[in-house]
Amino acid sequence: MINLKKSFEDALEFVNNKTCFVRCDLNLPYIDGKFSDYTRLDKAIPTIKEILLRNGKIILISHFGRPDGKFNEILSLKPIVPLLEKRLGKIIKFCDEDIKNSDKLKKKINKLDSGNVLLLENIRFYKEEEQNDINFSRNLSSLADIYINESFSCSHRNHSSITGISTFLPSFPGKLFQFELQNLNKVVREMQKENSIAVLGGSKVSTKMKIIENLAKKFNKILIGGAMANTFLASQGINIGKSFCESRMLEKTNLIYKENKDKIILPIDCIISKSENDESSSAVNNGNIKDDEYIFDIGPKTRKIFYNEILKHEKLLWNGPLGYFERKPFDNGTNYVSSIVNKHKSDRFFSIAGGGDTISALKNSGNIDNFSFISTGGGAFLEYIEGKSLPGIEILNN
Repeated sequence: MINLKKSFEDALEFVNNKTCFVRCDLNLPYIDGKFSDYTRLDKAIPTIKEILLRNGKIILISHFGRPDGKFNEILSLKPIVPLLEKRLGKIIKFCDEDIKNSDKLKKKINKLDSGNVLLLENIRFYKEEEQNDINFSRNLSSLADIYINESFSCSHRNHSSITGISTFLPSFPGKLFQFELQNLNKVVREMQKENSIAVLGGSKVSTKMKIIENLAKKFNKILIGGAMANTFLASQGINIGKSFCESRMLEKTNLIYKENKDKIILPIDCIISKSENDESSSAVNNGNIKDDEYIFDIGPKTRKIFYNEILKHEKLLWNGPLGYFERKPFDNGTNYVSSIVNKHKSDRFFSIAGGGDTISALKNSGNIDNFSFISTGGGAFLEYIEGKSLPGIEILNN
């Protein structure tokens, strides 16, 4: 656990008529050409409003997707502007010019009146962001008086907009950042091996391999669903048809499963179809999947196993959907298993979930409001639960 040495209230003492960098997470889930969930945006609004009430001038920084340091029109933050305007009730300026041209950007910021907002283009369009380039950070920091991190979800990244800029400016946590850390500290205190269970879903097992290894040391059981379960199943010699699988991870996945066979529970059946748009889908046991079929969800037997396993525990950690929830009926697995938070009878039951897709899936299920705590973080959320130190927290305490 890490306690913050500064607070958002401390920041408010300094923001009056000052130019403030606010690093938030506007990396909203984006499906079929439109945003599917606005939670991360909505959670940042209170911090923005409080600064504006004190005539602060805000420069919003965020990323969107993985553009790999290159401009990609599809990943522009410009479509966020009307969403911000609606929530803040004012015109939002947008900067789509090269932010490495600090003189040009400075003129734009100087023209911005106090109590107004300028949204910068996707910070990951610049390779210097992920490289945490010191000159890039120094030049950006020269444009503002104060830095506020309202992106706990990105604070496991040692990037320029998380740790670089804050090296040069007085830096504080945002309101949401502070709230998330307080609640996660509570989770870390209460999670105990003998009564804790984790549900992990999503697509790539490669991004969660170390997390699975570490959680296996602290949690009694780990339930694995979603497309990442495909790689586990394939590593056990089970035919997964044409389903997504990270072939390069098969050996490592097999090893982790063997070492933690008493803890890791994999699906025993699944919902298959020949395409995501094929209306005919069916439940089959492992071993009965044909070469031309895809797995889109956990099956009814697996749902009951997962549900009953959670019922035996008093602490639940959830990250990732258990199926292709964006398409019905492939959301049924996530919906059924997550309904446990409404029906668990123990007064000591504590449930926490985190991650962008997780939030979308749980909102879709109608069960999100019954979780004890929802974190906007995905990777940062899991790494903090593991006990890892996050760069974005460390820099705020320097």
